[in-house]
This record gives sequence, structure tokens and C-alpha cells, in this order.
Amino acid sequence: MTEESWRRLSVRVVYLGLIRLAISLVTGYFGIAWRDDPVWPLLLGAAGGLLGAIVDLKRWQTTRFRITPERVEMRTGWISRKHRTVARDRIRSVDSSAKFIPRLLGLRTVRIGSGEAESSFELDALDRFNAERVQQELRPGGPLPETSEMSPVDEMVITRLRRAWIPLNVFSVGAVFAVAAPLFGLNWMLRSIDVDLLGFGRELFGWNSHSLPVNILLVLLVAYPLGFLAKGAAFVVENWRFELVRTRGALITRRGLFTTTTVQRSDDRTRGIAFAEPLMTRWLRLTRTKLLLTGAAAGEGGGGDILPGIRLGEARDLAAQILPDGARPLEAPLRTHPRGALVRRVGWAIHTPALLAGALLLFPLPGWVWPLPLLLIPVTVPLAVVAYRSLGHTVQDDYLVVREGALTRDTVALQNRAVLGWSLEQSIFQRWAGRMTVGIATAAGSRHYQAHDVSVDQALTLITEATPALAAAIRDDSGDPARVVQPRGPESPPGPAISAC
Repeated sequence: MTEESWRRLSVRVVYLGLIRLAISLVTGYFGIAWRDDPVWPLLLGAAGGLLGAIVDLKRWQTTRFRITPERVEMRTGWISRKHRTVARDRIRSVDSSAKFIPRLLGLRTVRIGSGEAESSFELDALDRFNAERVQQELRPGGPLPETSEMSPVDEMVITRLRRAWIPLNVFSVGAVFAVAAPLFGLNWMLRSIDVDLLGFGRELFGWNSHSLPVNILLVLLVAYPLGFLAKGAAFVVENWRFELVRTRGALITRRGLFTTTTVQRSDDRTRGIAFAEPLMTRWLRLTRTKLLLTGAAAGEGGGGDILPGIRLGEARDLAAQILPDGARPLEAPLRTHPRGALVRRVGWAIHTPALLAGALLLFPLPGWVWPLPLLLIPVTVPLAVVAYRSLGHTVQDDYLVVREGALTRDTVALQNRAVLGWSLEQSIFQRWAGRMTVGIATAAGSRHYQAHDVSVDQALTLITEATPALAAAIRDDSGDPARVVQPRGPESPPGPAISAC
């Protein structure tokens, strides 16, 4: 058997470095020749471009990689040499992206993720042919069986970018910051060449001739429409030609205008799906959709949103196509939690501002200061009611579903087989009221989910329905599940574990 040869990055990365070098020289020249004293933003940009050109050249000279039947290896480094090896059965994601200028040269970056930051690495940059070749060689799902009706090149399109999605992802309370940050950054750069953009705006709107409330109102009236336009443009640029397709045991997402990305999510790693509904857009029934994957480190392997913000009904229909088994667990009716959970949250909403007001009395402050926290009660009490109404849980076929959250209502549908363990927690007040918090340990998604303030009977029913084999493990002779602890020893059989606090 012949040994696999080492491959190099594309020589076009050298051309990319030369382009950066040319831009740096021009920028540096204007930074020095524009006026008598240096224009430091231009000089800093020139220095960054020159450093980037040197890094591109040395990366092309020193980087080698190879793919064998057992592993993927990469050698790189100039001052500090690195040799990284990932076993092929440990590869969790093979994603690619291309920024605007490298894409003009036909270059792409392929990221190989193993679920651990130390062993994951990037191949930056490969030409389009070799990038697709690497993705095909390491594609999740393995080779197709001969009886499969779908050939390796066949793709079933689940959804594409729709115009109706744009306004749903534009209107938000924080839209003003979408234009504020770029505006201040641009003003900082222009100040170096004696252009005061903010000063021009103050003169245009007569800032000094109006009171502060009027000025704030004028700023918001101008900033919010511009912020909506900026968010709309950013959404279109990020999701240009967005499409979600199913192919060969995997979901593939493609998107982007200036920077294109291709993310693969293997069906073998899919353990569930989740909806996130922010409070400010909940009246629109708007939700974001996230796939629960195993073996992905933070920020890799498509662990983020799989769909932009869309209507809840549409998201449910698409979720049935996204899940490999076609299940619809997020549509199941949820069981309500005891009324004591509402009392507990309303108590927090009242007691917390009251305690804060009492604490302010201990300091020598003006008399009008200490009652200020009490003004929060008309806000915190409704939020407490919203938080209670968000609570819910159930078991639907092969999925465990839990829901919680006031500011953002999260509904998680996790496969029963993905449950690694349970934790049962009771505060002293929960113990008096016969309630507990059930923790769910898993290797997928956020790794830990909770069903808050359920009754003891609900906790037992939840565990029994989701993992029947463990039902007996949380019952002792007294029938008190909070007293049971099942440590795992060397002789213990594999499976989920239960702890109690």
C-alpha cells in the first residue's frame, strides 16, 4: 500500500499576498504624503496589510497536509512548528468559507473540526477544486450504499432564501446600534484628515438650539430608519443565495455574498432541534431554529442557527424536514408546571427590588434614591408571569421536550437516546412545596438542559417516559427521589446516570 503524499496550499495565496502588499504600499504612501504630519489610521492599515502579505507567503511555504484512510495531518509554522493529527473517525465537521478578495482568486478556507479546539485546524487557502475534493473525501455520512436512490451529487432542497424573511430579521430594539458603531468608527478615521462627521451632523440638526430630550428624539427618528436599512442590508449580504439542502446523510447550508460559507451537519450527529423566541418579537410569532449536534466545539460544526428568524408555523414545517426521522416533537402540547412555580417567580420579582431599595437605605444618599428600585416592580412582575407561562415539558415519541425563558423562550426537543444522565435538585423552599428542578445531561447542544419547578410526580413521570430503564433507580424504599444517588463504578453498566442534590 503506497503512502499518501503531502499536499500544498494553492500558489494563488502568494498572489493574494502580493495584492495585499500593493494595497499596503499605496495606503502607506497616502498616509505619509497626505499632509505634513502622518495619518495614523492609514499607516496602521498599511502595516497590517504588509504583515498579512508576509504571513500569506510563509504559510504557503510551510504548510503541508495529507489525508490517509486513518487520519488527517497538517504541518505548519514558521517560528514555531506544529504537527496536528486528527483520526478520521473523530472528524465532526468539514466546512468551507471564502472571503471576498480570496474568492476573486478562486480560494477557499476549509475548516476540519474534531470537537476539540486543540486538534481542529484550517486549510487556508485551497483552490476551489481541491477544497471540494477535501470536502468530498471527508464528507460526513460515508459512501452511499448501492441500493440508495440518491447519488452522491443529488441534493434535495429543503428551503431557500425568501423575501418575506427580510423584514422579520430587520425590526429590533437594537437596530440603532447597527448604524451607531459604523458611524463612530468612520468619524474616528475621518478625524485624522480633519473631517468632523459628528460635528457636521450637530450643525445640520441644530443640536445646540434644542433641549436634550428633543435632541434624543431627533437622533432616534433618524437612527432607527437607518438602522433598519443597515440590518436589512447586512441580512441580505450574509444570507445571499441561502439554501438548506439534504444530501448523503447530511444537511448542507450555503450562504453569503462577499463572504460565502458552506456548513455540513451530519445526520449521525443530530440529536434534536430547538426554537428560540425573543420576547420583543414573540408577538410576530418569530423564532430562530438551532440543530442540536454532538461532538462540536463552540463555534464549529454548524452548532449555530440553521435558519434565519422566520414565522413559527413555517419553522415547524421545516423542522420536520430537517430532522432525519421527520418527527414533529416541537408541536406536542406541553404539561404545565405547578402554581407554586408562579408564586416563586412573582416573589422574586417583588422581593428583589424591595431588598435592593432596603440596601440603599444603608448609605447616605438623597431620600429620592432608595425608592427607585421599587419602580422596577411593574416590569419584573409581568416578566415573572411570562417566565411561568413559558415553562413546560413533555415526552413525544422518541423526544424529550422542555421549555423555559422569559426574555427568550427556548423550546428544546432532545432525543431520548441522547440523555446521558439526570440531576434532581431541590432548594429548601422547593422541598416544602414538593417541587424540584430536573437537569438533563447530554453531549449535544448546550450539554445541559433543565425542567424548572416541576412537581415530584412530574419529575418521576418525565424520567420514566424518557428513559424507562432508569425509573427504578430513582425510587428507594421511602419513595423519595431526592434521596437517591446512583454512583457509577467500574462494574456499572453503560447508560445514563442519576444524581440528586
